[in-house]
Amino acid sequence: MTYLRRLGDSWPSLHALLNRGLPFRSEISMQVRWPLFLLPIALFNQIFAPHPVWLVLLIVLVCIYGIGYLWVRGQAWDVGVSRSRVGALLVAGDSLREDFELQNNSHLPVLWAEFTDLSELPGYDANRVVACGGTSSYRWHTEILCGQRGVYRLGPHRLGLADPFGLFRLEIGYDYVDTVLIYPRVVYLPPIQLPHGNSGGSDRRRRPLRGAFARSPFVDEYRPGDSLRYVHWPTTAHRGRLMVKELEIEPSGDVWIVLDLNSAAHSGEGAASTLEFAIVLAASLTAELLSGRDRRAVGLLTTSGVERAIQHSADSAQLTATDSLVGDPADRAVLLPPMAGQAQLWNVLAALAPVRGSDVPLSSLLRNSRDGLGRRRTMVVITPQGATSAPNQPAVPPANLDEEWLAELVHLRAQGLDSSVILVAPAEAEAGEGGSEKRVDVAASPMQSRLAQQELPAQLFRVGAPLQTVLTFRRKRTVTRTTPSGGVVTYEVEEEVG
Repeated sequence: MTYLRRLGDSWPSLHALLNRGLPFRSEISMQVRWPLFLLPIALFNQIFAPHPVWLVLLIVLVCIYGIGYLWVRGQAWDVGVSRSRVGALLVAGDSLREDFELQNNSHLPVLWAEFTDLSELPGYDANRVVACGGTSSYRWHTEILCGQRGVYRLGPHRLGLADPFGLFRLEIGYDYVDTVLIYPRVVYLPPIQLPHGNSGGSDRRRRPLRGAFARSPFVDEYRPGDSLRYVHWPTTAHRGRLMVKELEIEPSGDVWIVLDLNSAAHSGEGAASTLEFAIVLAASLTAELLSGRDRRAVGLLTTSGVERAIQHSADSAQLTATDSLVGDPADRAVLLPPMAGQAQLWNVLAALAPVRGSDVPLSSLLRNSRDGLGRRRTMVVITPQGATSAPNQPAVPPANLDEEWLAELVHLRAQGLDSSVILVAPAEAEAGEGGSEKRVDVAASPMQSRLAQQELPAQLFRVGAPLQTVLTFRRKRTVTRTTPSGGVVTYEVEEEVG
């Protein structure tokens, strides 16, 4: 049998003949070849030793192969499948639904059709074997709970058909591709401690701003980002280096959210990892600052591995990849300048959806981003509690790594950029008065103590803390129900998801 199959595969002219004139991306292949080798035997015997058996054998072989081929060839033109996704906005934890329809315009029935899906959505299985009668259609749907944020691909797909004898198989390929963007969850957060000098409302603190006014009794050394219009030339000539004027003024309300995605520092897997929880905190803090009473401008700075760092634009979203910030070709920086308004929230969520862990330490990200962060702004750093050495590098004690990025925060504060820190701790069951539950606020950690010594506000969140979802919306969907008598009832329901 194997020999005969290999022999049949060596007939490219027969394969080309079977597929001549077929629609694009349609291909007919012969599944059973060995009966064809009986044709020359039956023909030879019929010529030299005529007998009705040989004649019947010839007629049967020609008829069943002819009928089978014409059957699948007709299906190539008259049978097709379509798919459509229900809903456009998806948040982690929401359900994704796709509707499918097999349409048969031929008078011959589709005895079986194998639908093969090539989607990349984790856990999504849309493969199905269906059938339908002549000049009719068959509808079905699949649904999956989107448990993980990200950018995924739905499609392409293939449809496999066959004749009643199983002699020929028709494969129809479809180029349909749909990109699914699953946003991270947005939750309610307890009050976040921001540097007092950069808080909104009536809270004020005077601090130096260099070069904003012509007259000032103070000068300081020029730093990147200072305006050259306010260089104090007499002092510059006296000291031999650029000096700029500075005086005290209230800082602006722009906020940078710096997200530490260094894989070596995070722990846990999947939704229970500190990395995923840090992304939820970054998205939630962005929503709170943009929609709060002060209506702050919020920007995002983080790094991501290149495999899943898919650039997605939602309306006016702009995602800037700056290789100089990371210095590693295996990673890229994600930089969204501070902007106000709800559009920025969706820009940040779209930027956070595809990010993955990187090999860039937080200290390196802060050090390489000094010039781009600007001044007179607030920075909120979200990082896991404690750190470990990066892979394939000499072991570095966790305290040393903590001190590195802590020193960068102190340096940026001297540059005019105040900071606060959100520490993410691994999940841990905490027994409360009413039973076993998980708490948001936990006892101060050694890292919090070191931050307090530098007058840097810090809070600690545990993975799995009970936080209520914020991002919800109402949508309509069509529900189909079958009655006991065999009828079909279709109606629309409105629901809130998020």
